Amino acid sequence: FAITLAATALFEIFPRPFIALFGAADNEVYTKFAVLCLRIYLSLIVLTCLQKACAIFLQSIGKAKAAIPLAMLRDVILLDALSIALPVFLGVTGIFWAAPLADILAMAVTAFVLVRVWKGLSVLQSEAASGAETRTAALKASKPGVIITIDREHGSGGKLIGQLAAEKLGVPFYYKEMIALAAEESGLAAEFISGVNTAEPGVFHELYISSEPVQQAIIAQEKIIRKIAEAGSCVIVGRAAGFVLRDFDNTVNVFIHAPEAYRAAQVVKAYGGTETQANEDISRADSARAGYYAKISGEKWGEAKHYDLCIDSSIGAEKAALVIAEYAKGNGM
Repeated sequence: FAITLAATALFEIFPRPFIALFGAADNEVYTKFAVLCLRIYLSLIVLTCLQKACAIFLQSIGKAKAAIPLAMLRDVILLDALSIALPVFLGVTGIFWAAPLADILAMAVTAFVLVRVWKGLSVLQSEAASGAETRTAALKASKPGVIITIDREHGSGGKLIGQLAAEKLGVPFYYKEMIALAAEESGLAAEFISGVNTAEPGVFHELYISSEPVQQAIIAQEKIIRKIAEAGSCVIVGRAAGFVLRDFDNTVNVFIHAPEAYRAAQVVKAYGGTETQANEDISRADSARAGYYAKISGEKWGEAKHYDLCIDSSIGAEKAALVIAEYAKGNGM
């Protein structure tokens, strides 16, 4: 804010040196026009700084679906639209006024969103307090042996199956703990890291997944997954751990799937709602997981060739966990 405010003062008070950067200012008509352009166009650039800082803040607390459109609101949406519309009414100088008007509108929308999110932060704080144990997670002592990684369709019960398999084998289980460890590793909020692989593929997905904070989160996750694997035998659910550990020899990669009707029934049982809502949740979650897996691996999520075991969880969680445990024991556990 301070830097942009100082720059704005320079643009407004001493515009000619900046204009000279773009060409010889030896024509008075050109110079007057350029001074007018600079002073109007950049008059509220300080709001752009604030607006983008707010968008970054929202991203940092895991509100990516709000942050990404807001990050693009001024430059991609409002500025383009106003640059086309205003000259119709104001002539060529309408293009100058497009920028400050875009700054005002973008800041107003961002402030509205930010106030709503701010009011909800107490909820996030209570959730964080209830999940304090995950933030203090540490690597668990283990023994040499097989590392089991589990990818799963939403509603298939893959997390429960992973827990049961870990209990049967007497090895550590990692899910939320992995997120907490990655948060400690990177300094990013656990809530933000948790949401990295839930961003649905779509118009903004590529921009989101390629952004620097998300890349830092992905790198931190991969580093922690490797540390977990180096600590000994365990079960890891999610985060494309099988791909991350592709260079490890002692891994068993599992994919848990189930018929859609079975998964919908499980989602309704766990979260409530209607079957239609459950199917929408399944589609959204699976799409997000597939997009994340494809982005970091270049491969298709759920393809049998990437896994040692593919299990239909409709046989029951206990039976599925037993299959995994027996397979692991037969491969050096």
